[in-house]
Amino acid sequence: MTNITNSDAFYDLADQYMKEKRYDEAIDLYKKLIEMDSENDSLLFSLAWAYRDSGRPAEAMKYFEQLLEKELGRKVFTGFAFDEMVRIYRDEGNYDGLVDLCERAVVSQPEDVALLDTLGNSCLQAGKTERALEVFELLTRMEPDSSMFFCYLGNACIAAGNFGGAEEAYERAIEIEPTEAHTFYNRLGNAYLQVRQYDRAEDALRKSLDCQSDQPLHCCNLGDILVKQGKLDEAQEAYENAIRINPQSRGAYYNRLGHTLAQDHHHSMAIEMYEKAIDADPKNPFYYIALIDLFNSEGLTEKAEEVYEKARFLKLIS
Repeated sequence: MTNITNSDAFYDLADQYMKEKRYDEAIDLYKKLIEMDSENDSLLFSLAWAYRDSGRPAEAMKYFEQLLEKELGRKVFTGFAFDEMVRIYRDEGNYDGLVDLCERAVVSQPEDVALLDTLGNSCLQAGKTERALEVFELLTRMEPDSSMFFCYLGNACIAAGNFGGAEEAYERAIEIEPTEAHTFYNRLGNAYLQVRQYDRAEDALRKSLDCQSDQPLHCCNLGDILVKQGKLDEAQEAYENAIRINPQSRGAYYNRLGHTLAQDHHHSMAIEMYEKAIDADPKNPFYYIALIDLFNSEGLTEKAEEVYEKARFLKLIS
């Protein structure tokens, strides 16, 4: 009875230490509790979380690994430790490690669609394109009515340079959910944008807007792609269409266009868009900051100072 009382007291105190961010003291108590009850998985989780929250992910991974081995040996895969390890690998940008983790889990649970999904996307992030294709082709066979998996397959095809295969995969997604055609074409356009296939991206975005023209963000996406192609007048027209659809966001859209233009070194037009953003929403400090930064980057320090003084007079920046 004494041991139960002591363990309860230790556990409460360890939780209190965690709330107070006294991680080393919490870790010591969790280790003592594990010595008292070595089969209690919740204590291992608590210890791993304490290491994770204290900024020691490598130590946390040791304990999550112990928990994962138990999860992989069970008929029903709970995946609690797996999910935590996925999160840590993603935070670290360790996609090779993430792929290895997913492969181990899939060997144990080869029919688990969610695990295969995580594996496929992890392979894309790690640049393992061929394996990603294998996984998403398998998923489309396992779940032939899933538009999402056909979109993922299309993305894998794009990464592999198989643009015809990407088009086929996305068209299959549209066949499954025709009312979402505009969304799928938008996704296809963004996927092409990532690999600098600007003509293909423009074509996909225009198809998206042909399907449903009242999507302001799709108009903005088209505008961004047109900027990449140097079609600046058409890009502004696309953004103006977004503003006509959603005039309340006029400032945000002009600011976004300004940022896109500045990234592609179209600085004079970017300045004009930032100024339009300020005219649309003169109390938004971020628009002033963007314009000030651009003026400074162009060596236009006097103009930057003028904008700064205006924003300071309006008490928008200090």
